[in-house]
Amino acid sequence: MRAGTIAAASAAFCCCTAALALPQIPAPALQYFPRIKAESIDTLAGAIHPAILASQIHQETCASKSKCWNPHAELKTKLEHGIGLGQFTITKRFNKFKELQQMDPFLASWDWVRDPYNPRYQLRGLAVADRACFRFARDAAGQEKTAMALACYNGGGGGVSGDRHACRAKPGCDPNRWWNNVETTSAKSRVAKPGYGKSFFDINREYVRNILRLRLAMYQAYNWDALPKPS
Repeated sequence: MRAGTIAAASAAFCCCTAALALPQIPAPALQYFPRIKAESIDTLAGAIHPAILASQIHQETCASKSKCWNPHAELKTKLEHGIGLGQFTITKRFNKFKELQQMDPFLASWDWVRDPYNPRYQLRGLAVADRACFRFARDAAGQEKTAMALACYNGGGGGVSGDRHACRAKPGCDPNRWWNNVETTSAKSRVAKPGYGKSFFDINREYVRNILRLRLAMYQAYNWDALPKPS
């Protein structure tokens, strides 16, 4: 589907969903809710509720009002360049767009060089990346598993595996539990990085905490069941 067609369909749907939204939900988010619900069901098989995906996008994009829920949102530092609703990262050694193309048949057709801001592909990419991260959360359950998958999305699967291994070796630490267990155990740098203002450890832990503890309630209160299946 072309980006223009997607935008037109989203605009038409927005007027119908406005009455269902809570006042504090950013207005630009509404047009993407039907697709978010579809990705939660189809791509993630219900493993992540659409409200969590919405909360994740909020965390990724809403550092400023102009970027909030904006597929053109970008973050550039000396180390990385993040793009879109999922802030897909390009560095000197890594390209998330290319990785996603290899992970999903639909994303294989994404011409990300010419069309990196396409929200349809961005939302699928977010769900596919989350799905891949669940393999680093094996043996965990419920929100503990989701928390580990989100930590993986933000900081990489190797980081989650290393943190769980370190937790397993620490007395009283349960590697299958995130909160107050793996959450507090990490080899990630705790020194603030230039351009970020925080350490990578703090960024990663704040990412999970903000999505599941700070922002989620707002999106959970939305009536997701009332949404029709997107075209």
